[in-house]
Amino acid sequence: MNRKTGNYFKTGDMILYGKFKSSKGKIVAFSEDKWGSPTIEVEPIPKGRKKNKIIGLFRIWHSSIKES
Repeated sequence: MNRKTGNYFKTGDMILYGKFKSSKGKIVAFSEDKWGSPTIEVEPIPKGRKKNKIIGLFRIWHSSIKES
């Protein structure tokens, strides 16, 4: 199995995403788009009926940043 990780992010990490970085999610997978830019698949929390989102790697924050 080819497991990709970033230097700072790993599969299973809690992150903040969205326009105002107020939505919580969990990283499910790392991949690349058709131009070769890194992307991640995020599972929203709470899950409910929401689908997983594919977001550019540079549009997220680690959840520990807002805690301080």
